[in-house]
Amino acid sequence: MVEVYYYLPVEEVTHAVECGLKLSKHYDKEVLIQGESRKCISALINPRDDLEKYRSERLRCVKLELPYDYCYVADKSLYEVGLNSSEAMELYRRSVVPVQEYKFGMYRLPECLVVSTIIPGQISVLSKMLDSPILYHNSEELYINNIIENYKDGHGYFNDAMLYSFYSRLAKTEKIDKIEDNNSGIAVFIDKETGRSAVIRIPDMDEYKL
Repeated sequence: MVEVYYYLPVEEVTHAVECGLKLSKHYDKEVLIQGESRKCISALINPRDDLEKYRSERLRCVKLELPYDYCYVADKSLYEVGLNSSEAMELYRRSVVPVQEYKFGMYRLPECLVVSTIIPGQISVLSKMLDSPILYHNSEELYINNIIENYKDGHGYFNDAMLYSFYSRLAKTEKIDKIEDNNSGIAVFIDKETGRSAVIRIPDMDEYKL
């Protein structure tokens, strides 16, 4: 069984726990899965993956304990971009994998696509204090940290590359002065307001690949 999370209006929680959630009523999208268009209820891998809902007084998080066969994971961030980009939507469709193949941190904003009705006994109210421990804050944070750590392992100056890119963008807003010396491979960024400076190694971007 896999544990995933879903938000409901507070007044609907008791009925959902007692009666379940019908796929025909609660599905929010149709997705091509293994060559077939399937109605899906979009649940979360981590209850904090939607902080607005997590903090809402009007919603309550329920835990779903479901058979693996009825759950797939896809990258919701690609779906959101795909609403305005056919190329991104195709990437979203290709991101759909059976839940047992998903590895934490694999997608920026994973959503669990539940393709069956959820019956009583598979749904319970999540207790933030006493329930199963959540091992990481949220999926986006884990995803970003994984990318950074992977690049750090292969590129000794990746921190410099990140800071160089960040400060260079600020320099375009004229908040920061930039002095760049290609001979030494060093760039100095000076905050115009505070006078503080940061000395950063100029990265060789030819070294980096996705």
